[in-house]
Amino acid sequence: MINLPPFPNDPADNWAGLTLHEIRLRRTLVQARMEIQKFKLGTQMERCRRGMPFGGQGRSSIFSRIASSLSVAEYAILAFKAVRLLRPLFRRKK
Repeated sequence: MINLPPFPNDPADNWAGLTLHEIRLRRTLVQARMEIQKFKLGTQMERCRRGMPFGGQGRSSIFSRIASSLSVAEYAILAFKAVRLLRPLFRRKK
């Protein structure tokens, strides 16, 4: 990794600041780190999507196992309970 000199904590009177080259190096380094983190985040998200038990694809996900085990009658009961639960939110006030 590139090791740039740190900013002084308490700049003395004789500190002249950073040179243009040092500023460019720091900016390039920060941009490179940002791109690396974006790439890492993207690969982690893709890995999570493939391996997640809740949102995964195929027969291994929990949702697909639950959906395959429920009958039509059980879906109707769940829908009825959901409607009863959400109905007060959509009631008109007189």
